[in-house]
Amino acid sequence: SSQNTIDFFTEVVGMEKYHKPLSGFPAEIKESLPKAMSTISSDLEGCVLNGGKCQVVFWEVKKAFEVDVHSHRHAEWGIVVCGSCELTIGNETRTYFAGQEFYIPPEAPHKSKMSDNYRAVDFFNAPGWIKTKAE
Repeated sequence: SSQNTIDFFTEVVGMEKYHKPLSGFPAEIKESLPKAMSTISSDLEGCVLNGGKCQVVFWEVKKAFEVDVHSHRHAEWGIVVCGSCELTIGNETRTYFAGQEFYIPPEAPHKSKMSDNYRAVDFFNAPGWIKTKAE
């Protein structure tokens, strides 16, 4: 039965050590990427991966907070990993949960409310948009 298979992998192979829920991004991400500079909130932390024409940021939020309305000249795509984000783009508001993705077009005014323990991965087609801390 499928339960016997699960028991075998848990007890004999020790798979439970590989399939535990994470409480944050893995150490390999946090320790190998520069930290984002954030003037928005001390509860917002990010690790930044810069590419030739783009940037990816792994965001972690400890306590819920809001980002005021702003816009930028480049697009932003993101996917929620944990928690939720209420995102308003223009006059439309939608709440995104783990596994859901969002897209913010260039120049679109937007704001967001992030939940406690929020994690997301954001892509910007603008290298260097999110500044990093000097290490």
